[in-house]
Formats: sequence, structure tokens, C-alpha cells
Amino acid sequence: MLRKTIDDLIKDAEGDVSVIIKNPKENESIMINEDTVFPAASVIKLYILWELFERIEKGEFTLEQEISIEDKDKVDGFGILKELHSGIKLSVKDLATLMIVLSDNTATNMLIDLLGMDNINRTIENNKLKHTVLQRKMMDGKAKEKGLDNYTSSIDVLKILEKSLQKKEIIDILKRQQCNNKLPVLMGDSMELAHKTGDLPGVEHDAGILFIKEEAVFIIVLTKNLKNNIEGIKLNNNIGKAVYDYYK
Repeated sequence: MLRKTIDDLIKDAEGDVSVIIKNPKENESIMINEDTVFPAASVIKLYILWELFERIEKGEFTLEQEISIEDKDKVDGFGILKELHSGIKLSVKDLATLMIVLSDNTATNMLIDLLGMDNINRTIENNKLKHTVLQRKMMDGKAKEKGLDNYTSSIDVLKILEKSLQKKEIIDILKRQQCNNKLPVLMGDSMELAHKTGDLPGVEHDAGILFIKEEAVFIIVLTKNLKNNIEGIKLNNNIGKAVYDYYK
């Protein structure tokens, strides 16, 4: 029943769509175009967050250590750090939180600098996430002009979310998401959604874990080549509602 609802929702989409719905407890899963590669947009930040906590567990960094934000670090797009005065210090945890809950691009780039792009990609490769790559920092137009971009697939996102479910600190940050215009819009109040969105022209993503009735349901919606971004947002809204209604 849920599969038919999802199929009906995406059949008229003017663009490419991938959807994964997985409920491990009930051994239920729906996978549509799970191996299709998409521009990652800000969903790439899930992999940066994972790398950070992996390195913290190894003792290379601490959540409490502070980093100074300078004018050279500031980039446009989503986020608040670009508006703050130079020299302010934030903890690594603050940067990670801002990267996720406000999709702060400056915070993201500072974490990429801290962790190293090559190291992030090595971890992606070691975890056999074969469709995912980080090739440029946020808002790096020059890199994009050279054909460098960030990519992922819904099956890779599922794998990183499954790993993240084992780390309470990551889930706590994802639950505090403030970019909530997609999957959760039409869901009811009796749930929690730990998730990360992403968008670019023609791209509207949302991916996360729905906690409802003591179940953890993975929901991933990736889109590209949309003629109108608002249609991608509405598709996310309706898929979120369909999953919520099915499991509530």
C-alpha cells in the first residue's frame, strides 16, 4: 500500500527522483532508483559530520576545542556565521551543530579544513559508499566551473544514516534541524525526525530517520533536474505525510 502511494506521488514528477523508505524493525523497505547519482547539495554534510565524530572517537579532536572565525572563512549561502564579527571563537560542537541545523556553509567549510577533504573522501571510500564524493567546499564557484562537484545516492545516504543511528551525539544534532520545509511539514506531532536537507536549482533533498511508536524509519528523498523547485518541495512534503500516515 505504501509503495503504491509513493509510486503515485513520483510518477508525474518533472525530474529525476530517488526514494528509500526502510523500517528495519518490521523488515519493510521500498527502494526506487537507489543507485542513481545526484548532486549532493547540503546532504554531503552528513558525511562530514560522520567523519568528525569518527575522528573525535580516535582522540584527534574534542567537541570542546575552539576555532576562531576569520573574514577569510566566511562564504555566502545558508548560515549565520558570515554575519558575525571576525575573531569570534566557537567550539567544534558549535560548528557541527550550525552545519546541520542551519546548514551553515561557513561552519561546513571550516570543518572541511579541520578534517581534510582527502580524509573525508577516504572514509567515504572505506565505508564502501561508492556513489559519494566531496570535491569542493561550499559556495566554491571556481571549483564548480572546473567540473568539480559533490555527489551521492540514496543508498549511500541510507548507509550513513544507519551508521549515524549508533551515535547518540549525531542523532541529537540531526533532531535539532531548523530547515523543516520538506519531509516534516505534513507530519503529525507524535514523532521526531532527525534529518538533513539539501537544495540547489533543480534539486530538493531531504533525508533522515523518523522516530515514531518506538520505531526508527529511514526516509530518503533525492531529486534533480526539476523544472520547478517548489514541485520538489511538495513531493517531499507528500512523501513525508505518506510515511507518517502509514506508521502512525
